[in-house]
Amino acid sequence: MTTPDTLGNPLPAPPSSDREGGPQNLLAAVSWVLLIAVGFGGYSLLRMLSGGGHLSPFQEQFFRAGHAHAGVLTVVGLLYSHSLGHTNLSYRAQVRAWIVYALGVAGVSGGFFLHMAIGTDGHGSAGTALTGIGALILCGAVFFLTWQLFKARNVFQIQPTRNEQ
Repeated sequence: MTTPDTLGNPLPAPPSSDREGGPQNLLAAVSWVLLIAVGFGGYSLLRMLSGGGHLSPFQEQFFRAGHAHAGVLTVVGLLYSHSLGHTNLSYRAQVRAWIVYALGVAGVSGGFFLHMAIGTDGHGSAGTALTGIGALILCGAVFFLTWQLFKARNVFQIQPTRNEQ
């Protein structure tokens, strides 16, 4: 039985938990695997630099930027997937939202790597455009999540204070 709010309307059912079939465990597991891939990228950079690799300072700078953004945004992806569980979105909609977020991460970090490969110092490239597009996708994904979190809370449920009881 649902408890009515102060206006007598029934409260919506709480969002499903991870144990009730929400996709958060799956999405978090994918994020952890992606974090391992980011760690491998850092190891590759370390081996390249310590083994006499031939990266210019320009290339090293953008490799580091791509790697750092991938790592941080992948960890934030764990928080993103957890937060999706606090919305009223369906399983499928949560997975789609997370995929959009992941595409934004790939765009941001991938753009740095692409600029490292084809860009030149002081000039834009397809890589800088890809980074900008990825950032726009990320902003959209975060605004979408924020809106869904806002919609999931019951705005009309007002608990009386002690003085009002």
